[in-house]
Parts: sequence; structure tokens; C-alpha cells
Amino acid sequence: MSVRNLKKKSETDWDRIDRMTDDEIDTSDIPPLTDAFFERARMVLPRIYLDRLDLIEARKFAAYILEKGWPNKNEELAHTAFNTALIISYARPFGMKKDLDDRREKPLDEQIAEVLTEEAEIALHKRVKEMRHKSFAHSDARAHLFEGLDYSNQIVFFKPELPLSQSETTLLATMIQKWINHLDTQIAKFKQSRSRIG
Repeated sequence: MSVRNLKKKSETDWDRIDRMTDDEIDTSDIPPLTDAFFERARMVLPRIYLDRLDLIEARKFAAYILEKGWPNKNEELAHTAFNTALIISYARPFGMKKDLDDRREKPLDEQIAEVLTEEAEIALHKRVKEMRHKSFAHSDARAHLFEGLDYSNQIVFFKPELPLSQSETTLLATMIQKWINHLDTQIAKFKQSRSRIG
């Protein structure tokens, strides 16, 4: 949903919805929750909590970078270290992962349309993941080579992967909070479903 859509007046009668009891809500189109659902929830919830913890860690790194107002030459190494930690911790939930039974889990990326609504967010999300995969967690040579330069000679020039700019870090911090809120909602739904049955 874009910001423009949020400004439109809702035609939903929210007061009536707030007054409805659980019995008045039509749930006929929702399949019943089975033991299989709760077994799956038992397997998925720890993974959601781990994704959330990675994003909370990323939020701390982003906040620290923004608080410091980097970059400055005297603290370049510290800025690079925190930037690397931010990129790796943000990208972790979007990579290959496994559940408690060592089965591959769907990456969090499959939920991107529910969380990141602006083109700039989606572009930065892709860029940060690519930075993590090619430069920060792995050393993909292509990510560091200058196009058109002959690398068969003894002299070698590599381009460094620059830290995120202040505006990129600010946007990433906003995105991180959106992902945390999204995961909190998923956790709450699992817990609420469990309490209705139990």
C-alpha cells in the first residue's frame, strides 16, 4: 500500500467492526486449525523469532551509525565494521535457512510485498542483499573489479565496497522496523490462534 492510498478516507464502518464480538465474525471461509497447523507453528515460530532477533541487531547497528554521524576519517575502521555488521545482520533473514528439523524454510523475501511498499525500499533491500552476498559475507571478485581494466598484469586495482550513505542507512532503519512489526504481527497471530483452540 502506498502513502497515497493511506491518505484516502476509508469507507469501512470501523466503529461497527470494533463492537463486533468473536461470534459475530464470519469465519466460514477460514479452514479449521488442525494439529498439523500447530505442529507447523511449533517449527516456524523459532525461525520467526530468529529472523526478528537478526533484524533487532541490524536496527541497533543502524541506530549507532546514525547517532555517530559517520563517516569521518578518524573512525573509518569502526564505521566500516558497523556498516558490515548492519548489512550482514539485515540480510540474514532473507537468505537460505532451515527449520528445527533441518528442512529448508521459505525465505522472508516471499513476504516483501506485504512489508516494503516503496520502490526505493525494494531497490535498497536488493542492493543490501547483493552487497552482503558479493562483498561482505563472501568475496566475489567481480564485485571488486573495475570494468574494462586488464587484470592479467602484476598491477591490480580493486574498488572498495563503500559503506551505506546516511540517507541509505536512515531508509534501511525504517525498513528494518517495518520487518520487525511484520514479524511481531505473525507471532501474535500464531499465539492468538493457539489461545483460541487451547
